[in-house]
Amino acid sequence: MTWLALLRRNAPGVVVLLSALTLAGALGATRLPGGLYPEVSFPRIVVAATLNGASAQTMQLSVTRPVEEGLSTVLGVRRVRSRTIRAASETSLWFDSRTDMDRALGLVNARLAEVRASLPPDVTLAAERLTPSSFPIQTLAVTGTADPARLRDFALRTLSPGLAGLAGVGRVDVLGGDVRELTIAVDARQLEQEKMDLPALSTSVGSALMLEPVGRVDVRYQQALVVLEGPVESPDLLSTLVVGGTPEAPVRLGDVARVEEGHADRLTRTYANGQPAVLVNVGRSPRADAVTLAREIHARVEEVRTRLPPGIDVALSYDQAGFIARSVSHVRDEVILGGLLTLTVVGLFLRSWRAMAATAVVLPATLAMTIGALWLVGGTLNLMSLGGLAVAIGLVVDDAVVVVEAVYRRVSAGTEQWTATAEALREIAWPVTNSTLTTVVVFAPLSLLPGVSGQFFSALAFTLCAAVLFSLLLAVTLTPLLCGWLLVARGASHAPAPSVPKRLREQWSQRPGLLVAGVGLITLLLAMVGRGVGTGFLPELDEGAFVVDYFTPTGTSVAEADRLGRTLEEVVAAIPEVVGTSRRLGAELGPPAATESSRGDLTVSLAPHRKRPGPDIIEETRLRAESALPGVRLEFVELLQDVLSDLEGAPDPVEVMLLGQDVQVLRDFGPRVAERLQGIRGLTDLFDGVAGCTPEAHLEVDLVQAGRLGFTARDVATQVRTALLGEVVGAIPREGRQVDVRVRLHDADRLDPQVLQHLRLRTASGLVVPLMQVVRLHQRCEPAELLSDNLRPLVAVTGRLASRDLGGVTADVQARLATLTPPVGVEVRLGGQRESQRESFRAMVLVLLLATLGVFLVLTFHFRGVVLPLLILGAVPMALSAGVACLRLTGTPLNISSLMGCILLVGLVVKNGILLLDRAEEGRAAGLPTREAIMSASAVRLRPILMTTLATLLGLVPLALGLGEGGELQRPLAITVLGGLSLSTVLVLVGLPAAYVLVRRSSTPSR
Repeated sequence: MTWLALLRRNAPGVVVLLSALTLAGALGATRLPGGLYPEVSFPRIVVAATLNGASAQTMQLSVTRPVEEGLSTVLGVRRVRSRTIRAASETSLWFDSRTDMDRALGLVNARLAEVRASLPPDVTLAAERLTPSSFPIQTLAVTGTADPARLRDFALRTLSPGLAGLAGVGRVDVLGGDVRELTIAVDARQLEQEKMDLPALSTSVGSALMLEPVGRVDVRYQQALVVLEGPVESPDLLSTLVVGGTPEAPVRLGDVARVEEGHADRLTRTYANGQPAVLVNVGRSPRADAVTLAREIHARVEEVRTRLPPGIDVALSYDQAGFIARSVSHVRDEVILGGLLTLTVVGLFLRSWRAMAATAVVLPATLAMTIGALWLVGGTLNLMSLGGLAVAIGLVVDDAVVVVEAVYRRVSAGTEQWTATAEALREIAWPVTNSTLTTVVVFAPLSLLPGVSGQFFSALAFTLCAAVLFSLLLAVTLTPLLCGWLLVARGASHAPAPSVPKRLREQWSQRPGLLVAGVGLITLLLAMVGRGVGTGFLPELDEGAFVVDYFTPTGTSVAEADRLGRTLEEVVAAIPEVVGTSRRLGAELGPPAATESSRGDLTVSLAPHRKRPGPDIIEETRLRAESALPGVRLEFVELLQDVLSDLEGAPDPVEVMLLGQDVQVLRDFGPRVAERLQGIRGLTDLFDGVAGCTPEAHLEVDLVQAGRLGFTARDVATQVRTALLGEVVGAIPREGRQVDVRVRLHDADRLDPQVLQHLRLRTASGLVVPLMQVVRLHQRCEPAELLSDNLRPLVAVTGRLASRDLGGVTADVQARLATLTPPVGVEVRLGGQRESQRESFRAMVLVLLLATLGVFLVLTFHFRGVVLPLLILGAVPMALSAGVACLRLTGTPLNISSLMGCILLVGLVVKNGILLLDRAEEGRAAGLPTREAIMSASAVRLRPILMTTLATLLGLVPLALGLGEGGELQRPLAITVLGGLSLSTVLVLVGLPAAYVLVRRSSTPSR
């Protein structure tokens, strides 16, 4: 029984089964979560440490270095890099890309528990695995006329819990506002008159703020808990607390201090659209649908709005989910447009609505089944998986087109439709199957691609491979049945088949070598055209938002840095396309990081429907901001590129790493390197790696004088710290939360520039002495930022790209550095995205070679020899040369996306060769001479080759245009395939028959 007979016999079951698979896929589409990118696992863990009041050098010696040394030996760690600033440090750990990161996080936490014993007791440590969920999909701004403490309380106690309870919310972070404290502001003069000191006062207050169980008693058959309670419920009573004096003349707390509602020192500032705000960042959990979650967040916020306290408002400040929805919609439109263009090809060539219907059914069925498969494997509907569908839109009808065309050709000749279908299946089933397998097999080695790029494009590859496999299934099951039911031999106007020009057929017979040489020469010329193509890493995505990182001069006060930030906001708000901003000072977008109080960032949202692209708006903003803020270092970057760079740990595309043992030598050499790199075209936001120095007043204890007065260095430090920073001595419950109680000097005293000269200490014997009597004051300017890479001191000279590819800028940087001699003991190394680019490019070349080998293996099995597979693979250099030349002509860099297009080309260009030479071999097997066999094959296969090629090309046209948001990711791939496939098809149709004549000229036709 033939395959067609089996299909006809079980036609109802086949139709029902395929319909069920299609419906199941459509059902899966409704449950498939959506996101911007695939669920990518980044092999990086960040350990954040804080130690209040520590200088950068103290922080590095006492905290950062022990943490680095301890974590560097954790299983799987391949690189450790740290950044230390005043009072904080950030240590990044990179693991092998195949490491189980959940297990790695457990190992890191276990090692931190061991290291903690050697760290200062007040240090705080937190390890976090960085994922896309670490960054918000939406930011809400709590604004209004209420004071900053009330705004923060509302965000923490009302808004945040309501959002955290939503399904799909992974994290809710509250940033900004004032942290409430009960402040005991001490009058230094009055304290001195009462012969008291700050440590003793703090101890008295802390001892009074007691709330703890002290026992149990049985009363009337019930056991009652005995709780000792200080004035925690009524802090106003603290003023009556006796803190010194004598029984006859007690000194109460109110005599020497004022108890008042206050807040912690404000070292961060947050704003939304220029107004003070508390920012609430909402991140999604893995596999949560971002668009659905955004709708639920909006509903919850609207619900909260109905009961807002007076003076408080909630507004949306940043919305990544809106961009995701618009991007998915644009790619979906591209899929629909590509499908319509593809079906138009069938209609134009065959001029039969019946043939068009037989082909069209495959398209929605294949897409539905593919989405169902994506749902089953736990994938998400994102730009990459949708891009795979958009790329595959022209490919999924290829097999059906070949089947329909083969049946249509026979029906046009008068053959009965079922007979024509049976003959067509016998002829093309095997070549169609193997030509489809070549498309699939090229993506098999993609698992070798490392890092983020490998995970990104694996999603695209899976979707594309699933689509073409389902299309093959439908082409050999449903399409033959539809052809038998729909195509008729009589009463139809059949389209004439295209023919091979007579002159070309003569050249095949008379001068095949000349044609082959001509094709080779054209390939060489295309390769020469593509030689100067630029190189990049991942395609840049214009999402309608960007970030401005601003760095005020090191040591700038919070108030002055805030003023400069407001100036930046005003400059940005004047850009017509800007619809919203959110600004942070002393903090950054995303998970907590070590950030100086003089540094901030500004997130800028642009109008969705605008005439100018994001890079042009960024360039105008850069020019305006640099003229308005001389002396402030600014860095501009697309928001999603900033997020990806932070996740990978390579925030700057260009980085020159200066490594050595002497930090001062490195800091002296950094500006020389930056000066040498000045003027490189496309290199902007250049930073010499020297963050400047922070002013520090060092108090050197005079051990002899202090010892005479009964002071130790610790005694001096305790009294000075309590006076300036204050000491948290306890906590009181307030509205369901604990509020710290802090003892410190009045702000008028502790914020006085001459406070050190005025500060007085009290000895154990009650003697009051000036601080300057026991210490020597030294004014120093210490490095504000200390970097290290694998425990080696580091200075990083960084820069960003503007209107130029990464490869071209990096080449110029290398050329400039080659003429610069570093000091003895200094190693110069290129970092940034170049390292990721080189690693991915090497892996891509290996994938390309293995893909070619896989295709050769399939061809060898198909043709049962190696000569014809080698002939067909000769089209690969033509296609790759044409694809790269097309990139060069369109100004598109050779990046991971375009290299994916090169890999796809390897599978696509051989399909035409399989169809052509398979038919020629059938002719020779029937006894035809080589020339007649290839001419007959060309005449028969020309129409299906043109139809499948045009269908693939037109399906890619919407992607190549890159219209709409999110279209930039697949544009390089589409351009590569468009250029490579179109030109290589022409060259294959001209050169492959001639090459076939050359290699088969002397062979005897087989029977």
